[in-house]
Amino acid sequence: MNAPASLWRRAAALFYDSLFVFAVLMLATLIFLPLNGGQAIPQNGPLAWAYRAYLLAWVGAYFSLFWCIGGQTPGMKVWHIRVVIPAPCLRMALLRFLGGVVSLLLLGIPFWWAWADRDKRSLVDRILGSRVIHLPKPIGRTRTKATFKSKNKNEA
Repeated sequence: MNAPASLWRRAAALFYDSLFVFAVLMLATLIFLPLNGGQAIPQNGPLAWAYRAYLLAWVGAYFSLFWCIGGQTPGMKVWHIRVVIPAPCLRMALLRFLGGVVSLLLLGIPFWWAWADRDKRSLVDRILGSRVIHLPKPIGRTRTKATFKSKNKNEA
């Protein structure tokens, strides 16, 4: 069994993913603007709340689909961590995402729970039965000059 991922790796992966999420939110806004006649989204009122829910759904889809397809978002892949979610995956991934949103609203306290947990699981992961693991670095995937030997004898 793989060791649990450290909190700094999780935070680094989340920061990396925030760049992708920003791009996803720009795409979602580009799709939404024609529905509002190309006008700016109002700050208050029912349309503003519908827009916020729409954006939250896009972010939830981003994380949930990546977690279910391969267990990793792009940020998690870079930092060699993976989430292991029990079946049914999509339902549990959506619950995990919603738990993350609640965690943010509670100033991250359920996330920091992992600091004291013996298995390094956040409160949301503990409740849902999911865990975040650290993957070993892949062996033999780095390429050096020695890896690319020329077949042409004239090249040195």
